[in-house]
Amino acid sequence: MQKDSGFTKNRNICDIRNFNPEDITTVYKHPDVIHVCEYIKDKLYFATLNNGRKDVKSTSSISFFSIDHELIYNNFYNDFGPLNIACLYRYCCKVNKKLESSVNQHRQIVHYTSQRDQKRTNAAYLITSYALLYLNKTPKEAYNSLFTGGDVPLKPFRDASMGPAIYNIHLLDCLNALQKAASFGFFNFNDFDVNEYEKYEDIRNGDLSWIVPQKFLAFVGPSTEPGTPYHPPECYIDYFLKNGVIAVVRLNKKSYDASRFTEAGIKHYDMFMPDGTVPPRRILNEFLQLSENTTGPIAIHCKAGLGRTGSLIAAYLIKHYKMSAREAIAWTRICRPGSVIGHQQSWLENMEKNLLNTGQQYK
Repeated sequence: MQKDSGFTKNRNICDIRNFNPEDITTVYKHPDVIHVCEYIKDKLYFATLNNGRKDVKSTSSISFFSIDHELIYNNFYNDFGPLNIACLYRYCCKVNKKLESSVNQHRQIVHYTSQRDQKRTNAAYLITSYALLYLNKTPKEAYNSLFTGGDVPLKPFRDASMGPAIYNIHLLDCLNALQKAASFGFFNFNDFDVNEYEKYEDIRNGDLSWIVPQKFLAFVGPSTEPGTPYHPPECYIDYFLKNGVIAVVRLNKKSYDASRFTEAGIKHYDMFMPDGTVPPRRILNEFLQLSENTTGPIAIHCKAGLGRTGSLIAAYLIKHYKMSAREAIAWTRICRPGSVIGHQQSWLENMEKNLLNTGQQYK
């Protein structure tokens, strides 16, 4: 009841135009923010800007910060998140630095966000992920804490397509995926190389992303065909050899000579699927068998390295790591935004039970 009464006071203070911010000693009473929720008692909070506010200034007792214009999702079409793993890493570093700063020793720290649906959902994704990774919260605990300050609607994430949002994943799917990925050692922020991640996600440096370290590397399809941007296999060979990649799987039509990889000692497999389609049973089985019988990393591409590529990798995650379809999709998108498009999500959800069963039999 204390928080509810705090919000009542908050609304009353909003009517006082000539207030002195330095007189506000607790974030619950600050007129510029609403929906305040606590993540570290008396220390770390998440809040939403009040109507009409564009920002809020820190005071001697409260340190406010926002990442709405700092950590940006680069959309393909109408997709807007979740923010990639580099953004999550930078956010966690930022929060830890604020918590450790002597300047903030006696101040409350408040991550605030705007009322714009997309910004608020990504901001909520960051604070809840931090709570999961650094505050030992379960996904549900981190998620439920968002609503202690009121019923805040959160827009679900969607696939990287145009038109109405038909295929959604939710914030809780992302948190469950992060928890499982961390438990399997897919990432460790103590040795995460954020500069390398951001370098190689750039198309000029290959547009490649590790989904499972030392197992699956997704990348954009090389091309040497006339009329397309010249992007030859040679762009990747040094990186592949350095990282022990032993095989390349091509899912799209031939746009380069496979020998350009095989002559460098990297095996090459063609598993063609039309653009935008779901994997036929034959291709799914062939891919899973190759992955299960290969000891080194496999680099996989279609045209963009998103839809067909993400679908097959997600299927492996379901089978061998007991992720749900939505968790597998969430993790691939956190690593490689835009992965798994349209009805490929429905295909994974329909295949989930079968993949989990076959995974159990495999073990």
